[in-house]
Formats: sequence, C-alpha cells, structure tokens
Amino acid sequence: MRKWAWAGVLAAACAGCGTERAWIYRPEPAAARSPLLVLTVAVPPFRDLRANANTDELMHYAMPVFPFGWQNLSHPEYAQRHASTGAWRWKPDEDLARAAVAEIDRARIFKRVAFSRNGGEADLRLEGTVKSTQYHSKTFGYGLSVFGPLFWVLGAPSDSFDNELVLGFRLVESGDGKVLWEKEYARQTGETNWIYDVRDDFRYPELAKAILRQLSDDLASIADLSGRGLPAAEK
Repeated sequence: MRKWAWAGVLAAACAGCGTERAWIYRPEPAAARSPLLVLTVAVPPFRDLRANANTDELMHYAMPVFPFGWQNLSHPEYAQRHASTGAWRWKPDEDLARAAVAEIDRARIFKRVAFSRNGGEADLRLEGTVKSTQYHSKTFGYGLSVFGPLFWVLGAPSDSFDNELVLGFRLVESGDGKVLWEKEYARQTGETNWIYDVRDDFRYPELAKAILRQLSDDLASIADLSGRGLPAAEK
C-alpha cells in the first residue's frame, strides 16, 4: 500500500510539469500552377478581439473533496502551465498572420502575398481577426486530494482539454478600403488523457491549418480567372 501511496504523490507532483511548446506551422506544398490573379496582397498582424478572461484553478484537483481542477483561458498563451504541457511560445496576432501568408502563397492565387505591419504597398489587404483561442482543461483528482492520482495509475483519466480557434477574414482594396469579401471560420478539437497515453494539448497549429486551407480554397474559388478582379463583398 505504501508503494501505491508514493506513486500517487509522485504523480501529483509531476502534474502540470509538461514541456514547453512553440508555435510551428508547416504549409502545404506549393500548387503547380501560375497565379490566378496578377494582384499583390499585404497581410498585417491580425486584430485581437478575444475576451480578456483567464481562470486558472488547475490545482484544485489536489484539494480534498474537489473532483477536478480546471482552466478556462481566453488567452492560453499567457498561462505557464496547461493540462499536459508547460508554457507556450506563441503570438497569435503575428504567428497566425504569417501562417496565412505561407498558406495562401503556396496556393498560387495572387502574384505575391507578403506579411506587412503597416499594410505595405499592395493592391489588396487581407485583414484577419482573432476572435477566439478558447482553451478549457480539467485535471481529475476524484475528490481524493493528492491521492487522486492513484486512480491515474490504475487507468482512470488524468485530464481532458478542448481547443477552439475562431478567425475572421476580409479582403479589402488598399486604396479606398472597399471590402471585397469576408468570412468567419471556426474549428474545435479536444482529448481525454491517461498517464499512459498523454496527448499534446497545444493543437492550435492543427486548427489553424484546417482554417487556412479552407481560406485558400475559398479565395481560389472566388478569383476571377480573367484577372479583372474579385466579386463584390458577401456575408
């Protein structure tokens, strides 16, 4: 019994000690075609419209009676710990904008797509908005305080997490600011972890890739192949 108790204490001590994660985005290979439009596009850093509300009560799982500890993070990059990882080196406004540049550029829709802090000298501007990077997690203590992790050793779930990414985009003319097109995208994912099968809870590159590939497909579908321009804005 003493060995089981020490195993539980050790597991409790290691909870939340996950390794640091960094943003890494790998776009799809470049499309084998000429650009669909002889237009240039500047992509500035995205606007951050996320709510400013982080709640971190993860260590409540180690308190008597509490069934779990929890995190509800609107800005998860500020937290130093997460369900199965440590700190995240991630700047959503800039990293997501640069990822959009890479993904759209490989799709060969426009003559040139470039990241620009001030909008740059380009025909069009793709403006992005970060509307949500909501992160939810729970670490289960089963009401047994520091001995709750004994259940982890026996095969019960140790924690769970959910990632949400919501981005808005609009394509505007650089000269008069006329909105040519706009759309919002949302993706979610989540997992339950066991100490024998711990999943990475920093899944935002994966969600961004799903959104940006869809964004590229949508931009390609509205491109006027004659090169005369883009259709009027629609919502």
